[in-house]
Order: sequence, then C-alpha cells, then structure tokens
Amino acid sequence: MANPSSSLVDRVVETDLLIIGSEGAGARAAIEAADRGITVLVVTKGYAGKSGATLTAGADIDVDSRSLVELFDLPGDVRDTPETFMEDMLVEGEYINDQRLVAIHAEEASARVKDLVDWGLKVDEMHHAPGHRYPRGLWVEGTEFPRVLVAQMKKRKIDFLEHFMMTDVVVSDGQAAGVVGVCLATGEVLFIRANAVILCTGGAMRVYSLITAPDEITGDGMAAAYRAGAELQDMEFAMFLPYCMIHPAAVTGNYFPYMMSYMLDSHALNRQGQRYMAKWDPERMEESTRDINCIAAAAEVTEGRGSPHGGTYLSFKHLPDNLIDFSSKWFPPCNADWKEGGFDMRDYMPDPTKEAIETGPCAHFWNGGIRINERCETNIPGLYAAGEGTASIHGANRISGNALTMTQVWGPRAGRFASEYVSKNKAPEPGKDEIERLAEKMLGPLERSDGPTPVELRKEIQHQADGNVWVVRKGELLENALERIGPMRGEDIPNQATRTKERVYNRDWMMALENENMVDILEMLARASLMRTESRGSLYRYDFPQKDNVDWLKNIRLRNVDGEMTATLFDADLAHRTPEKEIVAYGRKR
Repeated sequence: MANPSSSLVDRVVETDLLIIGSEGAGARAAIEAADRGITVLVVTKGYAGKSGATLTAGADIDVDSRSLVELFDLPGDVRDTPETFMEDMLVEGEYINDQRLVAIHAEEASARVKDLVDWGLKVDEMHHAPGHRYPRGLWVEGTEFPRVLVAQMKKRKIDFLEHFMMTDVVVSDGQAAGVVGVCLATGEVLFIRANAVILCTGGAMRVYSLITAPDEITGDGMAAAYRAGAELQDMEFAMFLPYCMIHPAAVTGNYFPYMMSYMLDSHALNRQGQRYMAKWDPERMEESTRDINCIAAAAEVTEGRGSPHGGTYLSFKHLPDNLIDFSSKWFPPCNADWKEGGFDMRDYMPDPTKEAIETGPCAHFWNGGIRINERCETNIPGLYAAGEGTASIHGANRISGNALTMTQVWGPRAGRFASEYVSKNKAPEPGKDEIERLAEKMLGPLERSDGPTPVELRKEIQHQADGNVWVVRKGELLENALERIGPMRGEDIPNQATRTKERVYNRDWMMALENENMVDILEMLARASLMRTESRGSLYRYDFPQKDNVDWLKNIRLRNVDGEMTATLFDADLAHRTPEKEIVAYGRKR
C-alpha cells in the first residue's frame, strides 16, 4: 500500500498485474499469470465466484467434435476439425470476425476445456446446437465454472478485492497505469496502481430493461476503455435470446421456454396463430439460429402482430401431453423437473399442454466490444482485455456455446501476454491532477443536492434502448436516440444527485456511476447501428433489410478523440475464407 496520490483518494493499492473481473475470463487470466510468477490482484464488483454472467450460464461450451471423441470419449463426430469449427463461426458471424483470432479460438478450445476437466469440472452431456455442422457442445452448469476456477485461484493464493467497482482506467504517458474506483463495502475511493490491466468485465445488457444477465452487467469495462482512448468495434451487434419470459414480472428474462424449444419441437406463433418463422428461415423454422429467431419475433411485434405484453407465442400444444410431461425428466440437470434458476417454472408458465407461452427477445450477450489482437492487447500499451465485451471473435453473431469457450481460450492468453509485458515494463507514475479529476467525478453525485436522480436517468436510458435501439432498428429511431443521448451525456450524467449521501453500499451512488457507462454504451450502439446501412447477424435495419457483401464486409471502430466519439470503417479480415461479393436477403448463410 502506498500513500494516496490525491487528497480525494483514500487508499492506493499496488500490484504487478490487475485483473478486473473474477469469473470465467478473469479467473482464467489470473491462474495463467500466477503460474508465471506474476503478482496478481483480482477485483470484482460482487463476490468472487458468485457474481457476473458466467455463474448464470446453463449452457454448452464448444469444442470441435473430433476432440470430444479423442479427449473426452464422447460420441462426437471425427469428421469435424478445428478448421471446420472456425468456418462455422465465420459463416454465422457473417464474415466480419477477425479470422486470425477465430482460428486461434477453434484450435485452442479443446486444450483449455481439458484443463477444466482435469481440474474437476463436471460435464453433464453433449449437444448439437443450431449453427454448428457437428455436435460440439459440452453441457455444463454455470455454477461449475466458479467452483472449479475459484478453487484454482485460492490454491495459487491469488489476492482478491471484492465489492470494488472500477470507474476509470488511468493512463500515464500513453500507458495503462491502473484504475480508480470505489470499494462498495467501505465507501473508500481507491487508486490501484498496476503495470498492466486486464479487463474481463463482460457485456452491457443492462442498457435494456429485459435481459437474461445479472443486473451488474452495465458495460463498465468497455466504457472505461473507451474513455481512456481504446478502440471499440462491432458495437452494433448486441445479441438477444429468443423465447424468454416477459410476463409475469417476477420471471422476466427467464429463458426456460427457450430451453424447452432447444429440447422439444416448438411452434413460434404471432397473434394470428401463424408460424412466422416460415418467412425468415423456411428450412430450419424455429430451429434457426438465435439472431434470426429474435429478429423474426421483433418484426411481428413491430408490425402489430404481437402478444399483449409485447412478445409472441411459443407453443408445444401440437405434441402429446404425456410427451411434454415426460420431457423435463431428461432435460439437462439445471432444467430437469421444470426448474430454472431455483424457480419451479410450473408456478409461472401456463400449462404447455394447454396454452402457448408468451415470450420475447431479451438482451443476452455483447458480440462487439474492446478491440484486441491475438495477444489480447488493446491499442493502449499495458491495457488488455478478454472474454465478453471484446470484439473480433464472434463478428455479427455468436453461435451457441462459444461464450464459455471464449472465456477459457482468451482469458489465459490475456494472462500469458500481460505477464510477459509486466516482466519487461513498469508503468509511469500518473499525475496527481488526473487522479484528482477522476476521483472528483466519481464523488460528484454524493456532493450534489440537486439534479436528476440515478433511478430516473436509468429508466430514461433503458427507455431509449427499448424504444429506439431495440432488436429491429430504423434510421429515424436511431437518430431520435442520438438526439436524446447528447443532453443525457452533457447535462444529466454530470449533474446526477444521489438521494442518500452515505458511502457504504450506497446503491444509488453505484447506479449513478453505472449510468455514465451505460450512456457511453448506448451511444456506441446507436451510432454504429445508424452507420451500418445493411442488415447482418444480430443487427436488422428495417430501412436497409438486405445483407450487403459488396460494400459492408467491414468493421466499425469507435474511439474517443478529445471527448468526441469518432467512427472509422476498416475492411474485415478475410485471411482464411471470403464470401461471395453479393447483396442478398437477410439471413442467407454460407
């Protein structure tokens, strides 16, 4: 511990390598760095192993099917290869992934999952999800990952700081030099000085009101990286999950109906009883990929054929009653006997043997984010990133199971290359004025007596996202969002005032700090969506409904230049495979 660099900073903590985020990617980065002899500090917004999105996963982790046979003695398909896995990711990502990174992802996935199994990860069964030519999914409950990874971190005696919210990355002489933030448990303002920083903070789904992720996923790492000068990319490709519950309020965002559709034949219906997927993917219908399913449902709602609560209907009534009754007995363990997240879903859903379930798309994952290279480096020396909230891996759409694989491939790569950097570089001491500025901004909502309340502003952010930047988008609505975002950034965010002035576990204060991040993310989402004049992957533009492989095999990169958001187009990396240069209907693959 060092002396404070500012009169507003209560404590300074020093470490070689600072990792923001303790779950899938962050934990794996910490283990890798500790094994290389680097002093590591892991900070997390909640409890290590009991917060973040990894914990909530009840899903598959992808490995090429041949490795399922050779490494895990499972009934995979030996015709599959890492190269075929890579090709499927490029096809479903609509060719705007960084193909060099995708090749690494597909090649290293099996070895990194084997690490987990060797450490005691329990695998339930194997699945074949839409978008994959071969079965590649090892089904694992989300609670398994923190159980295994936290045990490995404790074994290595890695230091944790829990209940710490980072607000900004500190840059000195062009290099990352640590972060500032608040210790929620004590109310202290901290400057954590580090020679390198790895951001493993996940996505920004809480920008929307209906989400499948935990509340704390508010884009903190992406927004802080942006304010520090890092490049972000593909921010228009927020991903939604179809067939989630939107009523009653107690279980909004619960995706048990989606899991039912994953296991059973389902019919997606509009208010007129029509199977609307026939218009979007007549071959695969409801077994299409999640991006197409969500856009199809949102189009029905937008065009006035939705359900009473703004969704559509998912029906299993065409199946025999006894088949439906029996089905939950063989669902994955986390969903067996109609269970999801501790709920007995029979208490909340209509009887699927008699009625359709009202469902809708909920924000689920962030395909874009901080731009990294194959070493997980950003454009700021000493600043690294891994996991959800980084760009280039999934492109315009993520296929099922690749979120967990992403954490286990890119987390250790970040830990490895950041460790190499730390062994050769020491971050310069940041100036007192910069630390003072960031701390003053952080404390502002506590000191003001008048101004927008954080709760009011949060509702407005989500209102703009839900109404103007939803699953299907139009130019005029995106412009409306940007017109409102300007005053939010210039007037509302700097003038927020908390209702209570206590520092310890002040949820109002935390919400105020999160709101700044969410406005940054919302602007990036809206600005990139407006700039991309086509429909691709998880982005659908009503006014530009075709996929344009002539002019739009490009990535949009966003950067903060003197306080202004600048957008630049770059050609997509096509190192391994190039699609036909043509303009085609949205949803057409390969």
